[in-house]
Amino acid sequence: MKDGTTSELTIIGIGSSAGGLEAIRELVATLPDNLPVTYVVVQHMSPHHKSLLKELVGRQTALVVKDVGDRVRPEANVIYITPPKADVILENGLLRLKPPSDLPAAPKPSVDRFLLSLADDHGAKTMAIILSGTGTDGAYGVQAIREAGGITIAQDAESAKYDGMPQSALQTGCVDLVLRPVEIGTHLNKILTSARDFSEFRQNALKDTPVSDLLQILLARTRVDFREYKQTTITRRIERRMVALGIDDQEEYTQFLRTNPAAVDALFKDLLISVTRFFRDKDEFASLKQMLPNLIANHADGPLRVWIAGCATGEEAYSIAMMIAEDLGPLDVPFREKVQIFATDIDKSALAIARAGVYGNAALAEIPKDMAAKYLVPQGDGIRVTEELRGAILFSDHNVCQDPPFQRVHLLCCRNLLIYFNAALQRKVMARFHYSMSTSSLLFLGTAESVAGSDELFAQDQSKFHVYRKRAVSRHGRSAFSMPAASNYTNRSSPPSKGTPADTVGDQLFEALVKSLGPTSVLVTEDGNIMRVLGSISTFIEVNQSSKLKMHLDLLKSPLREEARSLVSITLRTGDQRQGILHRAIGADKADVRLAVYPVVTIGANERVALIVFTQTEDMRPIAAAKLDPNVLDEPTAERIRELEAEVAVTREALQQTIEQLETSNEELQSVNEELQSTNEELQATNEEMETSNEELQSTNEN
Repeated sequence: MKDGTTSELTIIGIGSSAGGLEAIRELVATLPDNLPVTYVVVQHMSPHHKSLLKELVGRQTALVVKDVGDRVRPEANVIYITPPKADVILENGLLRLKPPSDLPAAPKPSVDRFLLSLADDHGAKTMAIILSGTGTDGAYGVQAIREAGGITIAQDAESAKYDGMPQSALQTGCVDLVLRPVEIGTHLNKILTSARDFSEFRQNALKDTPVSDLLQILLARTRVDFREYKQTTITRRIERRMVALGIDDQEEYTQFLRTNPAAVDALFKDLLISVTRFFRDKDEFASLKQMLPNLIANHADGPLRVWIAGCATGEEAYSIAMMIAEDLGPLDVPFREKVQIFATDIDKSALAIARAGVYGNAALAEIPKDMAAKYLVPQGDGIRVTEELRGAILFSDHNVCQDPPFQRVHLLCCRNLLIYFNAALQRKVMARFHYSMSTSSLLFLGTAESVAGSDELFAQDQSKFHVYRKRAVSRHGRSAFSMPAASNYTNRSSPPSKGTPADTVGDQLFEALVKSLGPTSVLVTEDGNIMRVLGSISTFIEVNQSSKLKMHLDLLKSPLREEARSLVSITLRTGDQRQGILHRAIGADKADVRLAVYPVVTIGANERVALIVFTQTEDMRPIAAAKLDPNVLDEPTAERIRELEAEVAVTREALQQTIEQLETSNEELQSVNEELQSTNEELQATNEEMETSNEELQSTNEN
């Protein structure tokens, strides 16, 4: 937990290498000395010589200059110098010294390692400044700072003695400003003392001006429509750009974009947040790895097709490729013939990095050593993915919201993309994903994502991680590229429309088998969702103002509703067919109805499904009454009938009581869930209020 004092600070990481001393001295000479800011200088140095950087920097600034020690709590208006024989990180609000990498080519100390820890531990109140130096150190960290909401600055090439590090940072597309060192301090003062009052901006809906004008400018230049993205995400990223540029007025920023196409491109890049890492969320990847052998075995007859949607700079695509290669083992044919991986994004600059497959040494910290040895080779001061692995991945420009989805996909990974979409756009994208996936396929989402709102399309795997299986849902009667319908069933009593593809032989045989059991039936999942209707069930349905308008067993009339739930549960648990009691005068023309439930254990290969058959008979009450007439039947027979009727009544009562108890438990659980959701919303609201209060306090402090 960070200390309260530390959390109020803005922490700025300054990375440099060859030629960096001159740039650092120019920079510190212009730094403000009266703001809640901490500076940490990470300068590549020889571990064999004593550093004089502290003394040299101290002569150029009125700020306090100190060497970093272990477990140091950052202080305002202090410049900390990293020693030459250690890496520095920020951990729980403290500066910590760690042993550097033992790789010969690894920079010491590592700029990337510090910036990554800074982003993880301190969030949006961070900045990264990359000055003169050779190599690529800092590029990986700049992306992390950008993703966390911090500001990123790089030294311009003309003033840099060596432009390797600044240019590498620029190539990530995650640098907000390019300035000379003497300009950076002045601009920092402008950024840090800005009022940053965006309350009016946040209150405006995206459909209102000036935000709507801004989004229209983006649409005209990029052909990407951000109006269906989450408003909070859009406004937060726009605010970040305005802070970086030192612009306080919304109208001024919109006008600035109209006359500066490069600024539109920069905002577009900021909204995309094209940042990812190798094996991000290791526990999630470990869960997926356990499921890969079965997935590969189920599709051994052809190439395994994988789609990485929103691949950014490609680390996730290569992570998935490494895991699959490990499970396939030594191959007698090239890897690309066994696996087809489509990695897509709308960020062209990020795709260029992904295609090259070259990353900084900081990436090695996140890749298992055995995999790194097999699939990565040294290149300069970084690493490069092997040709065999890169050859199996096709990186392409593709918009999941607009472009046609890939088809026959066995594994679809879309991590940390859906969180930026509003609910309607999420459902639209999930419908596209469902269409693109084959049976027995998996969907891999990020830790902050779920299939909520599309749970009729996907079921969570038993592992409880964010891996989902495609539900065996019929797609007839629904456009593959439209929003998912309110119901996902097929009424087979009506003739197929023109253009509907003919059923397979398997479908026809299944339908014929079902009709042999009864003319009217429904196929349901274990949670009661109706997947398919055969015949007409209108006689057995009851809809009123309290009904949930989705195809579910809840629509059945009582007592069919309660009995159907119970029988489905028992049937799927035992794997045996179950038959219900005779219900009087419920069917058409007041006919009696009996339910029969059959387990369907193989449909879709990944779904527990049951078939409910409605069997109607003529009203048997007059016949039963006649049989109970003592003049017609002898007393032992009549007595036996009365005993059976009593037994049925008792059984029905016990069943009804059990159902009521279950319904009560479900209602209580639902109530608890609603309370938890309400509490979560309150916590989110409180968090937003705290963020607003922090900004107001910061504004007050700065004034």
